[in-house]
Amino acid sequence: MEENIEVIFNDFFKYKSGKFYAEEKSVEDIAKRYGTPCYLYSYHSLLSRIKKFKEAFNGVNTLICYSVKANSNISILKIIKEQGMGVDVVSGGELRRALLLNFPPNKIVFAGVGKKDEEIELGVKNHIYCFNIENEDEIDIIEKYARMYRRKVICNLRLNLDIDVDTHHYIKTSKKETKFGLDIHSAGNILRKHRNNKYVEIKGFHLHLGSQLKDTPPYTRALDNVKIFCKENNFSPEIIDLGGGFGIPYSSEDRVKDIEDFGVAIKEKIKEIGGKFLILEPGRYIVGNTSVLLCRVLYVKRRQDKNFVITDAGMNDLVRPAFYGSYHTIIPAKKSRGVKYIKADIVGPICETGDYLGKDIEVPDNIKRGDILIVGSAGAYCFSMASNYNSRPRPCEIMVRGTRDFVIRKREAYKDLWKGEL
Repeated sequence: MEENIEVIFNDFFKYKSGKFYAEEKSVEDIAKRYGTPCYLYSYHSLLSRIKKFKEAFNGVNTLICYSVKANSNISILKIIKEQGMGVDVVSGGELRRALLLNFPPNKIVFAGVGKKDEEIELGVKNHIYCFNIENEDEIDIIEKYARMYRRKVICNLRLNLDIDVDTHHYIKTSKKETKFGLDIHSAGNILRKHRNNKYVEIKGFHLHLGSQLKDTPPYTRALDNVKIFCKENNFSPEIIDLGGGFGIPYSSEDRVKDIEDFGVAIKEKIKEIGGKFLILEPGRYIVGNTSVLLCRVLYVKRRQDKNFVITDAGMNDLVRPAFYGSYHTIIPAKKSRGVKYIKADIVGPICETGDYLGKDIEVPDNIKRGDILIVGSAGAYCFSMASNYNSRPRPCEIMVRGTRDFVIRKREAYKDLWKGEL
């Protein structure tokens, strides 16, 4: 196995004497204690990612709002809050999670293309910092509740700049054929119409180009376009919300710019535009490489043309490979010396041909039933997209902090599957 795991994992996930550890806990011990499938998080890895992101954007007035959709576990959110960050929410459920944990209202940003009336009212009522506007009708609804609660509400216009980016087409969010944002013509009309609105105060712009972006040019190109738009519309933005999308490595072949490079390029452009306040909404960058998924080998199926390793984790536990064709590094919990490696598809028990965790993955030739496999980069858009398909309970989530481990989400029981059904 030639995979350079240090690129994907970090100092908090590594082999020690041939066994894989999360901080100071053997993953095999975790699997034995809590069962599999199991999402396993490193507390100190999470802290290190937060620290690195903050340092990258020092020097400008910045509000960092963690993107709750990436991973909404309340224990994760509690750590985010303790580190002084805010949250970016896209639904009433996410907003309620933030309110449950007492996030300061002035650190909550509400985005999303389809906000319901009651969700908007909840945000206005609780004095959240701002809304990111996707269409003109939304302003009318916000104005209605702002008038009801007698307060001025800050809004940013989400611009769709028709910028293409190098990522999967499902996660491109600033092309004209997507549902997101306002074209510049519509945005200009809204600015002129609502510039003196008594209750809705448009202070700037929101951009989100897509997810898993690996280099700086899309951001700088987008900010250049914003600068032109502002000049043409005689508008000086106070706020620039650049969204998130900062990529992470999922394999040793991924070439992703360091977050410091993003910081340097973005800060320079913000100063050119004259924005006084920068909002950033990292999700994947913060949590993506702070977790692994543990699964157990159920069967090994050897065929003349293809080998299959069938595990107890499937697309209901981690849908990204089936949904996006995404790659996740997969390694054994025990490092074998002096053995040959074979290629195999790592698949789950779901009754779908598309149910796989990885294709043509190198595994030890002596892999057998009961062995533990580790799926890397499992912190973002993994558990948060898990389902009960095939009537399978969702896995537990465990946090490791040094030599201690904590359950941060119980494994679902079978009785939970039909709870609420009549």
